[in-house]
Amino acid sequence: MRLAGKRALMIGAATGIGQAAALAFAANGAGIVVADINLPAADGTVAAAAGDAGHASALACDVRDEHSVRDAVATAEARMGGLDTLVVFAGLQRLGHAEGFAAADWDAVFDVNARGTFFAAKYAAPALRRAGGGSIITTSSLAGLRGAPGMTGYAAAKGAVIAFTVALAQELAPDNIRVNSVLPGWIDTPFNNPAIALMGGVEAHGEVVRRIVPLGRQGTPDEVAPIYVFLASEESRYITAKQMMVDGGMAH
Repeated sequence: MRLAGKRALMIGAATGIGQAAALAFAANGAGIVVADINLPAADGTVAAAAGDAGHASALACDVRDEHSVRDAVATAEARMGGLDTLVVFAGLQRLGHAEGFAAADWDAVFDVNARGTFFAAKYAAPALRRAGGGSIITTSSLAGLRGAPGMTGYAAAKGAVIAFTVALAQELAPDNIRVNSVLPGWIDTPFNNPAIALMGGVEAHGEVVRRIVPLGRQGTPDEVAPIYVFLASEESRYITAKQMMVDGGMAH
């Protein structure tokens, strides 16, 4: 029960890595509010967490809408009687080479990945301050450090998340609020389907993974979730402004 008594708002946690982390938070005793644009899926995550010690509930949230994010933070704080942790998973991939990349696609990936993370932190910070401090955990990507052909827009947006995380950590440190980012590599979720298609399909993708990932395989959401638990727990109380890579050794 590493998170007993913690109260966490988890934005974009209805599926994939976010869902695995939400279940891990609940299993470790945290109260959670799962906020997602896909409310039925968020309800499903809450139902899966219902047997664990922490209280879980769901609400609708569109990270592209500042008012929606503001209201989600306020509702989560009211439901749980405070807020100790914000975790942002909401993400969007739009892929294509820079010369043919549409401005609308560029705006879309920044709206969800970078702007959405900014909105969440903007409104959660005062709630965390009222609680005496806490943890903000953003979700970037190894692409935000390394990039790849056809991923310029996504890499730029995830790189912005890293830069924002580092700056915000310094800004909020006097309030005992830690800010860190998790950078997944190749993780086996449907979120990566557009990238797999760009690479030529499942077989071509598998060959690339075996070649570039030292551990020779994709990770699973359950292998990423414990990093979020650690960053929300008191075990990481002296860690801030860091990028925690979960990538099978790619960034060595």
